Amino acid sequence: MSSSSIKRRGAFLFATAAMVTVGATGVAQAVPNSGSLWVGYGRSNTYNSVRCVQLISNSLHYQTGYKTIDVDGAFGPDTAGAIVAVQRWASLDPDGVVGPRTGDVMIEATKDAYGCYNYLPTLR
Repeated sequence: MSSSSIKRRGAFLFATAAMVTVGATGVAQAVPNSGSLWVGYGRSNTYNSVRCVQLISNSLHYQTGYKTIDVDGAFGPDTAGAIVAVQRWASLDPDGVVGPRTGDVMIEATKDAYGCYNYLPTLR
């Protein structure tokens, strides 16, 4: 067996083992937009995901009763407060983290006017 054939077979076996392991443990969930990271304190916030949260929060500030916040892509207390306000408005657990449920609410409430679907976690 050639060296390249052994490498290909090894890569295939590794990938197959990884899929079986994830499937057996139930760690990975089949969520359509699961590639997007959650947004909040203690999370790996990206500039684009935080910016989307800020844009959407500002567009919903009349409904949520929260002030408008700076759209700077940096996560801080104003962004966390805006997330909690959106969650309360939507009758969600106000934990200050944008997960799939909060992401769904934010995308649906604005009809994804800001093109944020790829930056926020959703169940869709």
